[in-house]
Amino acid sequence: MQLASAACELYGPAFVLPHLIKLVGSSPMDWMQGVWLSVSLFLVQVLSSVLRVHGTFINEVIGIQFTACLRAMLFQKALNLSAVSKKHKSAGDIANIFTVDVVDVMGLPVHVNMMWICPLQIGMTLYFIHRQVGWAIWVGFGALIGILALTGLAGVCVAMADARVLAAKDNRMKLVHELFGAIQSVKFNAWEDEMSAKIIALRNKEVAEIWSFIKALLALVTSMSIAPVIVTVVVFATYAMWMDRELTVSVVFTTLALFKTLEESFAVLPVSVVGAISAFVSAGRIDHVLRLPECELSNVTTHDDDKAKATFGPDNIVVSITDGSFVWGDVGDATTPLFQHLDWTVKHGELVVVHGAVGAGKSSLCSVLLGEMTKLSGSVFVGGSIAYVAQQPWILNASIRDNILFGKPYDRAKYSKVLDACALTTDIQALPSADHTEIGLKGGNLSGGQRARVSLARACYADADVYILDAPLAAVDALVSNEIFTRCFRGLLRLKTVILVSHSPDIITSAHVDRAFLLQDGRLLEAKSTHQDRDNMSPYPSPLPAKRGFWEAPSSRQLSNDEASDSIESYPHDDLFLVTPTNRSPIRFYNSAKVFTPKTKPSSANTSGTLIVDESRADGRVSSAVVLAYLSSLGGYGAFAIVVWTTLVTETVRLACDLWLSYWGNQASSITAHHRHDVNYDYLTVYTILVLAMCVLTIAQVGIVMMFGLRGSKKMFEAMLASLVRAPMRFFDTNPIGRILNRCGDDVFQCDIEIPLAMSSILTESASAFSKILTSVFVIQWMGLLLPPLMFGYYKLGAYFLAPLRDVNRIKKITLSPLLSLVSEAVDGAVTIRAFGDRYRRRFCRMHDAAIDTYSATCFATVAVNQWYSLRIQCVSNAVVLAILLGCVVCHSNMSAGLLALVITYGLNLPVNLANLVNMWASLETSLIAPERLHEYANLEKEGSTKEIALDAVPWPTQGHIVFDRVSFQYKMHDPLVLQNVCATITGGEKVGVVGRTGAGKSSLTMALFRINELAFGQIKIDEVDTATLPLRQLRRSLAIIPQNPVLFKGSLRTNLDPLDMYSDEQLWAALHKVNLMPRITATSDAKLEQSVDENGDNFSVGERQMLCMARALLRQARIVVLDEATAAVDQTTDEMLQKIIRAEFASSTLITIAHRLGTVLDYDRILVLENGTLVQNDSPTALLADATGAFYELAVEGGYVGASQINTRH
Repeated sequence: MQLASAACELYGPAFVLPHLIKLVGSSPMDWMQGVWLSVSLFLVQVLSSVLRVHGTFINEVIGIQFTACLRAMLFQKALNLSAVSKKHKSAGDIANIFTVDVVDVMGLPVHVNMMWICPLQIGMTLYFIHRQVGWAIWVGFGALIGILALTGLAGVCVAMADARVLAAKDNRMKLVHELFGAIQSVKFNAWEDEMSAKIIALRNKEVAEIWSFIKALLALVTSMSIAPVIVTVVVFATYAMWMDRELTVSVVFTTLALFKTLEESFAVLPVSVVGAISAFVSAGRIDHVLRLPECELSNVTTHDDDKAKATFGPDNIVVSITDGSFVWGDVGDATTPLFQHLDWTVKHGELVVVHGAVGAGKSSLCSVLLGEMTKLSGSVFVGGSIAYVAQQPWILNASIRDNILFGKPYDRAKYSKVLDACALTTDIQALPSADHTEIGLKGGNLSGGQRARVSLARACYADADVYILDAPLAAVDALVSNEIFTRCFRGLLRLKTVILVSHSPDIITSAHVDRAFLLQDGRLLEAKSTHQDRDNMSPYPSPLPAKRGFWEAPSSRQLSNDEASDSIESYPHDDLFLVTPTNRSPIRFYNSAKVFTPKTKPSSANTSGTLIVDESRADGRVSSAVVLAYLSSLGGYGAFAIVVWTTLVTETVRLACDLWLSYWGNQASSITAHHRHDVNYDYLTVYTILVLAMCVLTIAQVGIVMMFGLRGSKKMFEAMLASLVRAPMRFFDTNPIGRILNRCGDDVFQCDIEIPLAMSSILTESASAFSKILTSVFVIQWMGLLLPPLMFGYYKLGAYFLAPLRDVNRIKKITLSPLLSLVSEAVDGAVTIRAFGDRYRRRFCRMHDAAIDTYSATCFATVAVNQWYSLRIQCVSNAVVLAILLGCVVCHSNMSAGLLALVITYGLNLPVNLANLVNMWASLETSLIAPERLHEYANLEKEGSTKEIALDAVPWPTQGHIVFDRVSFQYKMHDPLVLQNVCATITGGEKVGVVGRTGAGKSSLTMALFRINELAFGQIKIDEVDTATLPLRQLRRSLAIIPQNPVLFKGSLRTNLDPLDMYSDEQLWAALHKVNLMPRITATSDAKLEQSVDENGDNFSVGERQMLCMARALLRQARIVVLDEATAAVDQTTDEMLQKIIRAEFASSTLITIAHRLGTVLDYDRILVLENGTLVQNDSPTALLADATGAFYELAVEGGYVGASQINTRH
């Protein structure tokens, strides 16, 4: 269709124009022939418009379908990437490919189609030019070949520059993803400026690469845009000078019209070439991702294997590692295997505990069973389905119920029993919308213990055969740990095979553990073997059906609704508990506490449990405030005036070229043969000078617009980044990271390239159309009467079209955000998704497919609206051409043939100018949604209060004296208070422990101290200074924290220890030595401070990350130090060692330690006991232990600390 359209476009300049020029120049004139020629041209152009629009529509729809398939393939690949591959392509890389590369590939069908149509159209045009000027065209063709050779070189430069731009964008997006994925830790440490500076530095490199790309693009566009102009000069020079032929009006303007058609082809061709180059570069990057190694399915043998069934079935073995050697990395790497010749078996129904020192490889052992590590030799067998709980729980940004069900059907009775077994009943009852409460980004509004229990509940509800649990109890207190061990591991899962990683001595030595293994030096050493029959031992019923091994026939016992709904009447015997339940223990209320789990979400107006808010969407036109802000970022009115002036001068010179040709053609008949050569030389010299000036000005105009556009994009990104890092935490809780990635990726890209190009095209097409209309009105005065209604018609049609187009584009951008959020979450949790089985992986693929369909529907609507409008605007433009041609026919007797020919030539090109103008205007209007969205995020509410006043340049705090005065705290307005009227005084240098049950508000106390959210009521004073009056940066820099969830950023060991570059190498090594990380660091081949740290610190264990965070705190030597479960992920020995270091290094500091292990704080000066957000006890450990009715005494009894031999009370 588009080829036929291209052929139709030649009908006017090749057939109608020469006949019409001869017709209007003849006397008398055949009016009917003139009308017929004009009407036939109108009909052919309408046909061309219909064919072109439908051809473009089909190609764009193919692009949408093609990229939808690509997105689905990429998502499936991302879910299957191996650990080695993730080192090369992080979640940030994948997000960048989804936001930029896939969008580039979407235009490939259109670009490729035009890349073969344009050359054919050029060839046909050259043929018709040959019919006008003879062999002179071949001289011009030779010049064209030379220019195209330069164009090819420029195309190579564009491809290379584009690849560098995408690589630079990748690096920036990686850091953006890291920053906003760990924004809470960044705020705790007041690293906003430093992290922003790193991103700005990467952005500056990206801008430099974009400018290199623009220069290469200018070279390419210039070479193609000047090609027809240069060829025109060469052809006319050859025709007039070498061939010594007369340049008549018919020859000049027929040839000129054909060259205008040639120019249009050369205008489209570079855009298609650049688009195709970018698409092929992006396709190469996509191909690279699709070729990355995946997790080998052969790493783990399942019960489907007949040989495995014969080998392990008779012995009832469900987990086996035989002579296994495993490594993190490629098979060919020189890395020493973490496990060598490992042999290990676990039988059906066993509860096996694995423990060991930090970095011993406990999480890696779990990865071996999941098939995540590279297998060098041996075999791994897992007989049955797997449920996996990661050490750092992976939580979806959804409701608690959705996280637990994980796509499985909702069974209320089974669900309630899972909640009870995982000690979630009381927690969920306290939430505003029960289990419909949304959790937020990475479970941000839950405590660490709650996140772990939600992850455990998900595993329990999955009803798998083998449970691999990586330290799920590290972040919960002794009572909850005991409750989960009893009701979940020894109750709900007593018929399952459970492999539990734990540091707890109580669990490791429990009589209810079948076997315990010490992991040391890559070997599993069995510490005990009780082999007791847990089914006979426990009266606690399991509400889940026993999954038999593959060696047994399927059980006939199924979980019926009646059976599942039976209440559990009997309690487990006391000897089954690690500790004895006390009177205040929530275990005694196990049967009476029923969680509210409605089948549907409450429809009441109360939305306090709804965390994620809908993405904002403006209505109508982009506001003038956004336009003015964008113009200001470009350089203000001065920059805009320079661009407009350059455009007007360029168009004036372009018009002068055409008028000079018209004058030359009019004078050709009066030039004698004797003087023809000299006169033509003079005319040609002037024409050549005008053409060269036009080329230079065209390059300057595009270059200036792109320069100002890139500067504006850079400023808007910096303003948005500065606003984002200063936004309050509730903004990140209510806005998924996909929204931020969408703005930092696709929207910034549009501001970098697309909007400046659209602005340049609009200015050029506006000036061109305006000059042609003015010329037509000047020659045919009565055309001026048609100008106002013509402009009004274009305006109304454009307004009618732009209103829905803007909204459709806004919706398109909004529908992309949840797609990116899903990709980001799924990539982060790919190990967990794979562990649960292929059915769960397919579920996420279906969710992604649904998101793709929604996004593709908006893309289809955008294409349909665009092409609907394009067809109508072209038909209107064709009607304008008809009016111009009829005007020339009517008024031919009053004007020179040269001017009439010029007007006719302009009339043939005017529809293209007007259509391009309105299309580019529509493109700019919709593209301005990108700066609108950047402007929105550049004006977010800032965290902090309006009464902040920086202290004078004096050391603060000097004593570390803290006063909590009636402190009440909440995470979101209108939500329940998580701290209520807390009053406490901590003397400078005092060591204070904060204890309480999981979810009691311990971590919230830290949030309040660091002003992560502002207090609802009350105040906190440090050294008599109200912290609400301090700048946040000064406050947070004056405190140090070792968080519950350790965060490391991609970079070097040095930058993670010392992000502000304040300490010497000797100090850094000393800090590493103190936290006992020297063996881990020096064991690598790259034993130096510049050794790399992977994204999220994935090349370190969680315990090692906590120790690195502690080393960072040791370096700061702050006056006030907060430890929020800082040693939860380390073993008992390492914990004791670190506690000694903490007491020694922070001897003069005020130390606030949040702990579940009471032994950590029993020798502290005082202990604060929190319960349901209220401070219930505040005294020395000795005094608290003396109160047998108090909450602390119960915690001590539950933890087995009553009667401890050493309780140091320092006063």
